[in-house]
Amino acid sequence: MKVVQAKIRFVDYYTLLNLDSLMVGSAAPFDIFIKKSNNYIIIIEAGTILSKSIYAKLKKQEKLYIFEKDKEKLTLTCDSLKFYINYNKNNPEKRIEFIYKLNNELFNNYLAKKDNKFDLKCVTLIVKSILFLIKYDENFLINTMPHFTHEHTLPNHSFHVATYAINLGNLLNLNSKKLLQLGTAALLHDVGLKKIDNSLITKSTKLNIAELEEVHKHTQYSVKIIKQNNIYDPYIIDAIMHHHEQYDAKGYPDQLDKKDISVFASILSICDVFDALTSSRPYREQYTSFDAIKLMLKDSSMSGKFNRKYLKLLLKSL
Repeated sequence: MKVVQAKIRFVDYYTLLNLDSLMVGSAAPFDIFIKKSNNYIIIIEAGTILSKSIYAKLKKQEKLYIFEKDKEKLTLTCDSLKFYINYNKNNPEKRIEFIYKLNNELFNNYLAKKDNKFDLKCVTLIVKSILFLIKYDENFLINTMPHFTHEHTLPNHSFHVATYAINLGNLLNLNSKKLLQLGTAALLHDVGLKKIDNSLITKSTKLNIAELEEVHKHTQYSVKIIKQNNIYDPYIIDAIMHHHEQYDAKGYPDQLDKKDISVFASILSICDVFDALTSSRPYREQYTSFDAIKLMLKDSSMSGKFNRKYLKLLLKSL
């Protein structure tokens, strides 16, 4: 427990800290002070892991303080996410826990709204957090996947696909602007499923032709919804519209040949199927990562549908 003397600076203001707002095992997102006479003394520096013993010692303090300007970091929000991610960047479980929480809030708010509006600023901040972690941790997928939740829900699937897609785009040396576009497309690629009857999405038996055609409309619904949210980036729109196109020209909605499928759409196609295979479904158990890639490369029902170079890159990063 580090104690550092801090001279009073009258331009700085302090406010009381409710220690219950912090979690044992996570890193403090700000400096924590105690007050002695007319001085504020730092006893915990920002980034310190709050172990059980440190937390217990803090509990014994009569009053704790933080800078007034740090109040925004007390609650995990999309705006404060960058602080939580930065100070917990070496803790794979905690850093993903924070993104899961905000991503679930983002999608649950979207699903509850009749106007189909979502928080685009939050989308961007979540994608930037994933991008930061992938750039920081060269073994990001290996360190992160053990902490993934394998329940197949729209928020979970969207977050996983964004993570796999940004990772694959990074391996392909896409620049930061392209990775942000790719991550945004990945996080929002299935928002149109909101307009599909959930009984079709969760059906455990084979869909009939009419049901299949209805489910296939979700790519068009997704594009319509992102335009309603003022996203007109042609790279994002193309990736979302065509993430179910296949290299054998048997995909949808336009049965594009492989030469006409964009890099973004090719990446999303792989990541979408990979996450579906490695998640639990009502009609089957989840595949392991390696079995899923093997299936996508060699099974007669999937071989030839994906960019093999990208698939092999994904495999190397697992």
